[in-house]
Amino acid sequence: MDKKIFLKDLYCYKNATEVIKKHKLFCPDRCFDLSKMPETEILEEMKKFICERGMELTPLSIRADLYPFNLLNKFLCSVYPQIQSFLDITEDEMIKKAKVWLLKNGKNLTQTRKRTETGNIQVEDAELIKYIHKIYRYLKKEIHFFDYESDRWYLAMIPIEIQRNPVKNVKSISFEKIKQLEIKNQVKCVIYMHLSTVALGTVLAEMTAINRFSQFLNERYIDIDSLEEVDRKVCEDYLVYINTEAIGRKSYSKDLSHLRSIFVTAGKVLENEKLENLFFRDDLGKVPAKLYKVYSHAELKRLNAAIVEGDEQIARALILHQLLGTRISETLSLEQDAIREGREGRFFIRIKQIKTRKTFEKPINEDIRQLFEKSCEYTQAKYGNRKYVFVNDTNPDQAMQYSRIQYQLMVMIQKQNLRDDSGELIGVGTHIWRHCYGKRLTEMHVDDVTIAKLLGHANTSNLKHYRKVGDALLANETRQMRNFMDEILTDVIHEWEGDRNIIK
Repeated sequence: MDKKIFLKDLYCYKNATEVIKKHKLFCPDRCFDLSKMPETEILEEMKKFICERGMELTPLSIRADLYPFNLLNKFLCSVYPQIQSFLDITEDEMIKKAKVWLLKNGKNLTQTRKRTETGNIQVEDAELIKYIHKIYRYLKKEIHFFDYESDRWYLAMIPIEIQRNPVKNVKSISFEKIKQLEIKNQVKCVIYMHLSTVALGTVLAEMTAINRFSQFLNERYIDIDSLEEVDRKVCEDYLVYINTEAIGRKSYSKDLSHLRSIFVTAGKVLENEKLENLFFRDDLGKVPAKLYKVYSHAELKRLNAAIVEGDEQIARALILHQLLGTRISETLSLEQDAIREGREGRFFIRIKQIKTRKTFEKPINEDIRQLFEKSCEYTQAKYGNRKYVFVNDTNPDQAMQYSRIQYQLMVMIQKQNLRDDSGELIGVGTHIWRHCYGKRLTEMHVDDVTIAKLLGHANTSNLKHYRKVGDALLANETRQMRNFMDEILTDVIHEWEGDRNIIK
């Protein structure tokens, strides 16, 4: 077996763009040298792992793996010279031995780095520790069956049709933060049931809620090991903790609602009615009244001026997102055949709502149609025929991930020091553009039923939030942009339901 894997032979290097090839860190002749590793099954494990990483990462990111890989080589030769397979040793044991080896060799167990997108300093595990975690996650994923007993469930292996968001690439669910063994087993049963009935995003929110509750029990009620041992007093203490000590969220109302959902299902599974009634509806509190934020026209001008200077396909996605007034998940999951021609040359775009799992159509004008077609042409030229208009660079069969959009926006704001009208860094929020779209419709005196249809709402109940947003948003220097937006919206409204005349 060839014991050297050159970067130039990996998928990401073979398919690198001309821009990446000119980067100073593009080093195709460097390699992962496996010759110093034990002559055992571990060689094949590492070869598969590296090739898999070469499929998922960018050329510059896979290059960064060389440092922890070389450290791993030295660590294995020193501590596990006869190791047959990673799976012969538990991940916890491997990590413990790696930490001891790092300290003996004068290396730190943690590292700090400044996050480009936020400017914050973050403390992380040492590169070797992170690399070992990645290896074990890959190897466990490679076991092609669902391991219910594992503390990490890989979604691809679960024999359930899961309701997932195509623009958010969630690969697994972890139960590792639940410290109580019996509670962990009970929660697994609940989560397995919920995966078949509710959206993955809701399940992940439930996991966040139970993880927080488990941490509370571990600190305040160390003897509790089962949900059936939780009584009303414990719940009331947790409510006090949430409302007085917990940090990280402005409101825990939804968090408590998700926690209650877990207890209700657990009560049915365990045939324990007490669990279903531990949390009262009044405990959940009220969700804070919505205060919809919108960008001022001056802020929009600064944002869009920066957006169009960045990646051209991301720029198209964000401009199209603003013009359609969709949720970002709906924009990024647009399919290449989404536009159809109706009567009298009118064009309509099909929008699949990830949140409600419904589909609706809305009319578009020529500007939107051309932007859509230009986006399709870009994807077809670079990746061939694909399902989605905006695709994942490393896996073009998938939709572009929201995390990429969010990261690019945050980096753009940091690097260009984009400020809002009050002088603070502009907050990242793709949904704010949807608020701006709805607000413009209200300022144009469009009726609520039509606005609801254009936004894809089932009814008009949420439109009051758009009407509450202040009207003092006009700036003379951005009037041209506002007029262009008004023209597009007017065209769309006039085309709604064919010949219906909305604006008198």
